[in-house]
Order: sequence, then C-alpha cells, then structure tokens
Amino acid sequence: MPLRRVTFLLISSLVAAASVSAETPANVSPQAVLHLTNGDYITGSLTPSANPETFGWLSPIFTQPLAFELAGVQSIHFPMPDKLPTHAGDYCVTRTGSDVLFGSLVGMDPQSVVLDVNHLGRVTIDRSTVLRLFRIKGNAELFFVGPNGLNGWKASGAEEGWREDAGSLVAEKAGATLYRDFGMPSLARIEFELSWSSQPSFEFAIGVNDEARTVMRAFSFEAWENDIIVKREGEKLADIASLQSNIGKSGRIHFQAFLDQQNGRLLVYSSDGKDLGELNVPLAEPKTYGGLQLTNRSGNIRLESLRISRWNGDLPLQVANDQSRIHFRDGKIVYGSIASFDAAAREFIVGEGADATRIPEDQIQDVFLSQAEEVPPPPLRVAFFEGHKLSGSLIDTSEGKIRLKVPGIQEIVTVPTEQLQSLFAVAPQTEQTGTQDSAHPRGRLEAKGTRLHGSLVDTPENTSQPLVWLASRSNTPVPFKLGLSARIVYREPPPSVASETIEMQQQVAQARIRARRGGGIVGQIQSLFTDGDPGNKKKKSSKTSEAVLHLRTGDKLPCKMVNVDEKGVLLESDVSEIKFVPNEEVQALELIPDAPATQIQSLKRQRLLTLPRMQRDNPPTHLIRSVDGDYLRGRLISLDAEQLQIELRLDPKIIRRDRIVRILWLHPDSAEDGDDPKGQESTAEVNAEEGYIQALQNDGNRLTFTPEKLSGEILTGRSAVLGTCRVNLQQVDQILSGDAVKLAAAGLPFHDWKLKPAAEPLAPSEGSEESGEGQDSSLVGKPAPDINLNMLDGTKFKLADHKQKVVVLDFWASWCGPCLQVMPQIDKVAHEFADQGVELFAVNLEESPDKIKGALERLKLSTTVVMDSNGRIAERYGATSIPQTVIIDREGNVARVFVGGGARFDERLRSALTAVLAGEAPKSPAAAE
Repeated sequence: MPLRRVTFLLISSLVAAASVSAETPANVSPQAVLHLTNGDYITGSLTPSANPETFGWLSPIFTQPLAFELAGVQSIHFPMPDKLPTHAGDYCVTRTGSDVLFGSLVGMDPQSVVLDVNHLGRVTIDRSTVLRLFRIKGNAELFFVGPNGLNGWKASGAEEGWREDAGSLVAEKAGATLYRDFGMPSLARIEFELSWSSQPSFEFAIGVNDEARTVMRAFSFEAWENDIIVKREGEKLADIASLQSNIGKSGRIHFQAFLDQQNGRLLVYSSDGKDLGELNVPLAEPKTYGGLQLTNRSGNIRLESLRISRWNGDLPLQVANDQSRIHFRDGKIVYGSIASFDAAAREFIVGEGADATRIPEDQIQDVFLSQAEEVPPPPLRVAFFEGHKLSGSLIDTSEGKIRLKVPGIQEIVTVPTEQLQSLFAVAPQTEQTGTQDSAHPRGRLEAKGTRLHGSLVDTPENTSQPLVWLASRSNTPVPFKLGLSARIVYREPPPSVASETIEMQQQVAQARIRARRGGGIVGQIQSLFTDGDPGNKKKKSSKTSEAVLHLRTGDKLPCKMVNVDEKGVLLESDVSEIKFVPNEEVQALELIPDAPATQIQSLKRQRLLTLPRMQRDNPPTHLIRSVDGDYLRGRLISLDAEQLQIELRLDPKIIRRDRIVRILWLHPDSAEDGDDPKGQESTAEVNAEEGYIQALQNDGNRLTFTPEKLSGEILTGRSAVLGTCRVNLQQVDQILSGDAVKLAAAGLPFHDWKLKPAAEPLAPSEGSEESGEGQDSSLVGKPAPDINLNMLDGTKFKLADHKQKVVVLDFWASWCGPCLQVMPQIDKVAHEFADQGVELFAVNLEESPDKIKGALERLKLSTTVVMDSNGRIAERYGATSIPQTVIIDREGNVARVFVGGGARFDERLRSALTAVLAGEAPKSPAAAE
C-alpha cells in the first residue's frame, strides 16, 4: 500500500540516528588498475594498441604487455593526481546517456552546440543529444556540481564501503556512510540523482553537520520497502511524505529539494518541475548546517549527480517539461524555440525574425532544450577528474591517449589518460573470453595489486624467460618476471584435520613406533638414549625407512638410505638426482615422519635454544628428538643405518637409530641476537636474486629451484642444492616466487628453532654502590633454589649437602670489572667467619675453566668455584646483574641478596653475616620499603 503524507505527535524516534566518524582516506594506488569481468584485477598501465577490440596492458610482473579483449574488461581505474582539477569553462552541458561536459560555450544553432573543452579542444555536439546547459561561471548562487570523486568526502562505517565508479560514488556494503560539508546557506536548492541495482535501503540527510544529533533532526530521503519517502522528526512533531512508489529492485530518482532550514520547510520537485511533496517541521532552536550525509543500509546505492545552489525562497514555477525554455536567476521562465547563441554579444536568441528575443547570458541560470530520445549506450564510458563523462566506442590507444568515437559528437575525441579517473564497460560480457588453454592446469596468479586466473603454458624456444602466463580474458601469452614476490594457486591448502582424526592418526603412529622398537613391555620402557656398544654386532638390524629431509629454503623431500657425517647428508631420493646435501643447507631430518606430535613446555624449549656464553666458541649443532618426546643437544658426528654418534660436551655417545624421531640442525648464522663469523650462509639464500621458485606438491613435499622449461605438465629446473628438479603441475598445489618463498619458509615447522645467545648479565657502573641491607629481593625469606653443579676441581656441589651452614654465593664472571673488585673483599670476610660455619662458593657464569683459573691467578685467590655452565642457576637466583651476593641461612632460606659492590662492600657483608648468624629474621621486601 502506498504511503500517504501524515502529521502526528512525536512519541518515539522513527529511525536510529547514524553516526559520523573521522574521515577514511581513499586507498590510492600509484598505478592504474584494470578489472576484468571474472573478478580479476591487475595493476599497470595502458600500452598502444591499434585494435579497437583489445586493451594493451603492461604489468610490473610481466616482461611484455598483455592484450585483454574489450569484452572481458569491466573497468580501469587510473591513479589520483596530487591535486584534483576544478571545472573549467562557463557551462555544464548534460547529454543523453548521462554524458556531461564542462566548457566554454562557443556557439549554438539549430543543428549543434559548440564547446571549448579543457584537454579535449573544440567539441561540436549534435543538438538533438543535448538536454540542458547551466551556467557555472559567474553564477554566485552555485555552490557545488559533482560528486567529482571521493576527494573532499568523509567515508565511515563499513571498511572501504565507498568507491568511485565512472564518476559516480557507489556503496555496496551495509552501514557505509558518506558525509561532506558544502557550506550551504539557510535557503538552498539541492538537485540530486540516486540509482540502485538491488532492493534499496538508504538514508540521504540534508542540512547536517558531522554530529549524529543533527542527522536525527534533519530532512531525510529514505527507501522504505517499495516507496521513496521524505521525513523529518522535530522535538514534538514529525512529518512524512511519499514521493515515489513501486520503485522496484532496480531504479533511480532525480529530485530537486528546496530547503529552508530556519523555518523548517522542505519542498520536493521532480527533475522536470512536478510538485512531489512538502514538509513543515520547525525546530524550537533552528540552526543552519551546510552538509549532506548518505548512508547505505543494505543493497547498494549510487550517487550519480549532485548540484547545490542558493535559493531565493520563492516557490518554484510549474514547467512544461516537453518545451524548450530558459530559467532565469530570479526564478522567471521563458518558453520558446532557442534559435542560437551569439558568442560575440554573449546572448541567447529565442524565436526567429522580428519575434526574436535576445537574453544576456548573465541573467540565465539554465537552458533546457527539447527532450531527446534515449539511444542504446555505447560500449565504453569514461570519467574525467575534471568532471566530464562521455560514452563511446574505442578506436585505438596510443602513448598516453585513448581515442573514442562518441555518438552525437562530430570530432573524434582524443582523451589524455592522465586526465582520466576511470573507464567502464557499459555492458561487459560475463562469459569466458580470450584464448583458452586446455593442455595445462588452470590456476590463479597472485601478486601485489594483481589477481589473475590463467595457465602456465609451454616455454617458447630460444627464450630466457621460462615461465609464460596465458591469462583469462587475454589472447596473448606473456613471460613472467622471476624474482618478484608472487604465487600461483592451483589448489587451496586442505582444511585442518578434525581432532578425532588426529587422535586416530597418533594411535596408528604410536603402534608403528612400538613395532619399530620391538615388542614387549621391556622394549616399551627401555631408557631413551642408551649408550650403545659399537662392538656388539648382534643387535637387531634396523632397516632404514623412508625419511623426510627439510632444507632451509623450505624444501621438503622424501629420501631413503640416509646417512649423515660432519659435512652433510648423504641420501637417495626419487625427486632429485642429488646424492649429498651440505650441513649448511639442512634444517631438519625426520627419520619417523608419522611420529605423533608432542608438546614441549615453553621453558624447556627456551633452555634448549639458549646458547651459553662458554659454548659460543664451540656451539651445539643439532637437537635430537627421541620417540618418547625428549630432546638432546650436541654435535652430531655421524648417522648410519644402525646408530647415531653425537658429542655431548666433548664426550661421544652412541644412540640407536630406531630411537630417534628427528634431528634439527642449529645454524650459527641463524642465531638470534648474535653473529658467528664462522657461520656459513645457505647457498639458496646467497642466490636469492636468481629467480627461484618453490613448488608445493599435493603430497606435502616442496622443491625450490630456478625454472628452465615447461613442456606440457612437466616443469623442470635446477637447484643449487638439489641439482636437476622435475615437477608435474597436475601434482602441484602452489608455486611461490621471490620473497613469497622466504615468507613461506619462515612459517614452516622447524624453521623457528634457532639458537639464542644467553642474556649477558649486567654489571653495575664503575664506582656505584648498592644501598640497603640486602633485603629488597623477592627471594629473601624463601627457600633457596636447589643447586647441583660441577666445581672447578671436577667434584660435585650440591647445596642440599650444606644444611646447618651459612652459605655465601658470589655470582661473577671474569669479564665483569666490579666482580673482580669485590671478590677479594668477599673472600676476606668469609674467612673471618669460617670458624662460625660460613662457607663461600663463587658461582661463575658460563665461562671455560681456563678463563676462570686465569682470573683467580690474577686475583691470587683460592676461592671454591662452582661452574654455572648454562646460566640456569643464575636465572633461578635472578642474577641478571652481577656481581650478586646471596646469603643462605642454616635453614636453607635466602637471608640476604646484594647486587653490586663498591670499595666498602666488606662492611655491609660483615654486618649482614653477623645478623644472620645471630638468627635475626630478615625483613620482608614490603616491610623494607
């Protein structure tokens, strides 16, 4: 049922107010972007083409231009200039097909209208296609003609909700809002055109600012089901009127709104002057706001045109829409045959002969000519940054120019591409166009600013570019630039496996592991890494199963007959001819690839990957994971079909091969926060700029190589590590190129296992002294962390063996100047209290025995030294800054913690020991404060 105009007392708000947020800048590309009808897009630039059925397009990811068939092109969007141009000329001319031209009026006769148009030159227009001329220069009443792109508008709501489309502004996301302040006066005439292609739901509020409360009280045009209405809600009254019914899922409106903000009045007319409705809703405290806001609630909405001018307050006159007429600035209308325009006198001539009337152009606002018949639209529509809109047929493209044949314009229109905002196909074809290749798998090429479906085709003879791409909607294969970050997707990665499936897989894998170990309860509870007897040859032989080798480049390949020595991995593989891979290229070796995953505690992983200071000259090179999920760190010496030999702190050990799940390589050059001059770079990383690719196969394996030739489905190439490589594209899920290979490798399993040098303990600045009584630490009053370490003389030190003693721990290092300054003081005071049960142990942080002995000799001390080789004890005691001195009482609790030293530290230590021996309870940290 159509809505009818009603007035009623306001009980509740009709519509929730929309909010306006900060401006969202347009996402501007420095290059043009071509969009295809299948949803693909590609950045680049137009190239010369003499074929009116194709666009030549040069993309940064190809070495030659592509040729896209015109029928497959949806649009081209050109880069925004630094400064948008303004309208040039005296008049705006509207034509059939929504064409618009701005220019200076040169002449008009019964057959034509002649304009001088900026960047296009002299344009002769068939008068039968001209609908209207309105003056823009010297028209003080005119505020805005547009919309002229998104520049100057504030977009909010849905992310990237608004876009430019052939000179119009379009929203297709719910909640997308557009606002602009035009500085409208209290009396304003607003002429606008909106269109939609699906069931519309929008709100177009006029006379607002950027505050939501003004939108609530504004005059608002809205789509309600099948009706277009206008409404206003005041403090006590509301008014609503139906303007157009049965709007349908696709349609448009073209209204003139005459707004009087001070008196709360709005008059609405059609574009041809028909009275559609009137609202009168005054506010208690009227104010004048100069902005408009358009919100898309659902479906889509397009702002086609907008013109804002001053209104004198007089009621608009009824017009005979089918007659030629001139509208004066004072509101008067003159009907008659508009014969011509006298450019010299700047006058319009209405009528002929003795009845002719001359009207000076400075009195004129609009000139309406007879209604023209709509004609089928040409295939292309171009929009200029300057506001022009033209529809026509492509003739050709040359360097920086497009030539169009525009119906109703006598001249061939030559358009500079630098002036173009966008180019659109009026009726693009959605069916497949271009040359189709059925001999090669189809995929999707993705790169920065590009998504392009198509196929890799056979490599031409005598070419240095082995990868050639035939894009959909194109008929020209073009070589792909190797080295750029990109990927070709043939199949998306499989979805995550359900937890029930994972559990079942783990049960199967555990059964296989038990089978490999040998049956029986004894085999299942045997120790993890049992020292083997190299001389015992009666053990059950373990047949080498197929393993998986992971390279640092991300390669993953199955292999068999795997042996490892100090130089690298010896192998046989069906996917590569290589027989040897050097250690610097290897990331991991899975001897039991189907072993169930085990979780490792974060602290344990951190310790495994922390490199102690004393091991930096001889760091561990491998991590060994057992079938029980435990890890061992050391230097791998060899691996054969029976056993692995590893060096653990200079002590060689033998481990049965069937007890090992995987081996991880720890590379010095990948250590975080540290550089090892002896580390060797990966060959693949050194040759990263040579244009390699990585093929991700559907069996999970990966190969990285420089492609050389594609023939049919077989792509061949060469790897610096693996030699000749060969993949079948039918078995490939993705192909990565350039930085995409490195990024993918960084996220693969085992690639984040990197050594990190242990944190350097901090030394206080020279001359600094720690104040206080050593009771500020959170350790004070708590049980001392247990210690079980080797001492410098080779014996063991266990803190638990020293109960009923007062123990002094001095955390130090030979490179720490303050440590060496305070050590003699600590040694002296400890000797003074030795007969009272005080014992001193100097805990050295991660240094070799030779360095420790050298420091003691220089200090002439014989202090008992405990070796914290990996820094774990220092970590437990919070010794992040040294020297740190800890006093432990007879009950095994921490009594004092001193950080730093100074020339008079002996006095503080002596006082603290006296108190601890007297049994004085330490103050809590809170009490000490």
